[in-house]
Amino acid sequence: MDSSLQALSPELLGQVEDQLSNNEVSSDEELAEDFIQAGLTEAQARQAIGYRDRYLINVYHQDFTPMRTPGRVLRFNPHARDFEPE
Repeated sequence: MDSSLQALSPELLGQVEDQLSNNEVSSDEELAEDFIQAGLTEAQARQAIGYRDRYLINVYHQDFTPMRTPGRVLRFNPHARDFEPE
């Protein structure tokens, strides 16, 4: 897991990843504020925002995401209909 985000509970990390993947409306600043209100530190919120572009354009395997397993990321390839290393 990304070292700055190791302290997050699995549930909170899941919420953060969900917002990064699906929230196309909020600005980075608004999303960071939401993360801080949910319990992240400002540094953790900024680190998470750094992943936003990747999460918006890719579908990741739940257990092999950029934030959970940076060295072993699996993203969905719609042409192969399977997950492959990023």
